[in-house]
Amino acid sequence: MSDTETLKVKVGPHEFEATGSPESVREKFEAFKELVKIMAMDSAASTAAFDSQRTLKGLGAVVDEAAKNFPIMGAGVDDQLNKIMRLNGREISLTARPQLLRDAILLLIFGQKALRQNDAVTGAEIITGLETTGGYTFNRIDGLVEKIALEGDLLTFGERRGKKYRLTNTGLAKARAIAAELISSAA
Repeated sequence: MSDTETLKVKVGPHEFEATGSPESVREKFEAFKELVKIMAMDSAASTAAFDSQRTLKGLGAVVDEAAKNFPIMGAGVDDQLNKIMRLNGREISLTARPQLLRDAILLLIFGQKALRQNDAVTGAEIITGLETTGGYTFNRIDGLVEKIALEGDLLTFGERRGKKYRLTNTGLAKARAIAAELISSAA
């Protein structure tokens, strides 16, 4: 049982507990950290509801302190996506290609979310992005996307040609990690 790890963190009213492989715990903690930061930013937008901003800064410090044992890339990845992606109308394409088709799909969906604020990505948008990027061969994309969804990185909704895909928190964390790796290698 030496390859299992348990992490318990409480940040204000938010609690996190995970047990599993170090990689699994790290991914789950990344998703938790993102949620807490988003909630903190949402709360900061409505400062009238809080007596002071120090509460939010303290919350971020506690999350960052807990994250020291779990190295996670910063939120600056979203701001540097233009180094590895290109936006042309509704189309997102990759200028730096990961080796795996699966990773490219996660990046394209992440790019749609980050650059277009599109949380419901169609299969056609994924296919167009892959074709514009070039270098990937596939017959049908739906089977691979469904497999990614079964692994827990995507949510699938809709039917037939109306199917759309959205990243889960763990999928978002994986996409950010892939993007951070490509950005660092492109620099």
